[in-house]
Amino acid sequence: MKRLFGKFVLKYLQILTRSYVKRNKIEIFGLTGSIGKTTLTIALYNILSKKFSVGMTYRDGHGLNSESGIPFALLDVHVDGYRFVDWIRYVIVATIHFIFTRPKYEMFIIEMGVDKPGDMDFILSMTRADLGIFLSISKVHTENFEKLLKTRHHKNKDALLKLVLAEKAKVIMSLEEDGWAVLNYDEEMIRSLQYFTKAQVITFGLKKGADVQGIVKKTSEDGFIGEVRYGNQSEKIKIQKYLVNEKVFTTLLAAITVGITYDISLLTCIGAVETMALPPGRMTKIEGIKDTIIIDSSYNASKLSMLEALDNLELFEKRRKIAVLGDMRELGVESKAEHEEVAEKARKIVDEFVLIGPMMKEHFLTYLIERGVKQKQVHHFDNTYDALEFVKNKGIHGREAILVKGSQNTLYLEIVVEGIMKHPDKADALLCRRGSDWDKKRKALMRK
Repeated sequence: MKRLFGKFVLKYLQILTRSYVKRNKIEIFGLTGSIGKTTLTIALYNILSKKFSVGMTYRDGHGLNSESGIPFALLDVHVDGYRFVDWIRYVIVATIHFIFTRPKYEMFIIEMGVDKPGDMDFILSMTRADLGIFLSISKVHTENFEKLLKTRHHKNKDALLKLVLAEKAKVIMSLEEDGWAVLNYDEEMIRSLQYFTKAQVITFGLKKGADVQGIVKKTSEDGFIGEVRYGNQSEKIKIQKYLVNEKVFTTLLAAITVGITYDISLLTCIGAVETMALPPGRMTKIEGIKDTIIIDSSYNASKLSMLEALDNLELFEKRRKIAVLGDMRELGVESKAEHEEVAEKARKIVDEFVLIGPMMKEHFLTYLIERGVKQKQVHHFDNTYDALEFVKNKGIHGREAILVKGSQNTLYLEIVVEGIMKHPDKADALLCRRGSDWDKKRKALMRK
C-alpha cells in the first residue's frame, strides 16, 4: 500500500511540476556530476542573484535533489518530516501553491543527483533544462549500475564508469539548440559530449584550451590565490573564507562560466564566489578544542571527494594531521579498489588515522598495515561515538589539523565534529544534518 501511494505521489508531483515550470516560463539550470554539485549550486546562486531573481534546490541546510525534493523545492513546499501525514500535507500545499501562487524567481537551479539508472529520465520528465552543467565524473553509486552489466568482474570498472556517465549526460543530450551546455574541459569524457548535443557549448577548466580557464597561483591553509581568464580578459581571484584546492577552484570556474554566459561581468562573478559561504559539511574550516583546526567534510564521501579532502589536509604543513574517515558506501565491486586508492594517498599525508565502519576495516586499514603504516597510528571503531571518545581524549594533543569525512548513511560523522568543536553552541549553524529527525537517528546510533 505504501509503495502504491509513493508511486502515485511521485507521478502527481511530476505532472504538477512540469505544468508549473511550463506555465510560468521558468528558466532551468540543471547541474550534474559526481562531486561538487552543492558547492556549484551555491556559487551559481550567488552569481546569478547579482542580476536575476533565482531559486534553487538547496534550502534549509540541505539539498532537495531527490525525485520528490525537486518538486517540493520548485513549488516552495517546506519539508520537515517524512511521516505519512507529512506527505499528505506536502501534496496539499504543493497543489495550493500550483493553483494560487506565482514563483518568486525567473530562474531555478536544480542539482540533478543520479543514484541509479533511470533517475535522470525521471528528473527530465518533470522539467527540461535550458542550461546544463556537467561538472565531474567518478564511480559513485556504481553498485546500482552493476545489474546493467552481463558480468560483475572487476575488469568492468570502465564500463561501470561509462554507464554512470551515460545516465548523467542525459541532461546535456536533452538540451535544445537555444540552450547551453557547460562542460568540464579537463575531463575528456565530459569534454567529448560537445559532439553529442544540439546546444551551444562553452567549457571551463584548468587546462589550456578551456573557454574559461583558471590558473592556480597559491594554495595554503591561509587562503587561495588564482587567476581567471576569458577571451582577452584576466582577473585575480583570492579566497580566504573557505578552503580551495584545484577541484574546488574548477567548481567555482563552472559557476563563473555560467555567469559570463548570462552577461554578468567576470569581475562580478569572481566577487560573488570570493564572499560566499560553503554549505555545512563540505570542506568548511571550524575551530576545534586545544587550538586545533577541523576540516569538516562530514556530509558525504566518494573517492574523488576523499582525495580532494586529503589535498586540503595537506595544506596544513605545520600541524600534525589526524584523519577521521568513514566508509565510502554504494560502490559495489569497486569498493576495495576505491578504498585502497584513497589509502595510498592518505598514508603519505596523515599522521594518525581514526577509521569507522566495516569497509574501512576490511579495505583501508588492511592496506595501510600492508604498506608499512604502524599499527599504533591506525585505530578502527564500529561506532562513531566510540571514535569521538578516542579522538577527544587520546587522539588530540594540541594544534592538530583534523579531517572528518565519510559517507552519510548510518555513520553521521558530524557527531565527531560537534564533539571536538571549540564552540559547540554553533553546531546548528555550522554543521550538516540538523533537526529533530536527524537528532533521533544520532541517538539511535548511540544506543547500539
